[in-house]
Amino acid sequence: MKRALAGLLAVGFAMLSATPAHAASTTITVPFKHNQITWFTTARTITVAGSNIDAQVALGGVMQLAWYKCGDRNTRGAFVRMEETRKHVGTNFKAGTKFCLASNSPYTSGTVGGTLWWSGN
Repeated sequence: MKRALAGLLAVGFAMLSATPAHAASTTITVPFKHNQITWFTTARTITVAGSNIDAQVALGGVMQLAWYKCGDRNTRGAFVRMEETRKHVGTNFKAGTKFCLASNSPYTSGTVGGTLWWSGN
């Protein structure tokens, strides 16, 4: 009986400690300027190795996003044209990576809202 109870407790503990990682997300409001990069300084941290940075905006095709290493604008990804569907901004990040975002537009200036996902997505 004691062995069975210990086994049940061990299984229960294993189930509680093996909960899956959840993706982090937030709504974003992104101002962008015509032919000028805007560097945002809000740092976000990747907590799950192999995670992607994804974004989706309410008005597609008018602006671009890129990730960069906060504090080092030379370490960054390519600008990705944002759409009304979810798109990768960057992929396969190491756990512990801190990143910031940058925006621009080859077409116009404005502001667009959307969603940003990272860590475990």
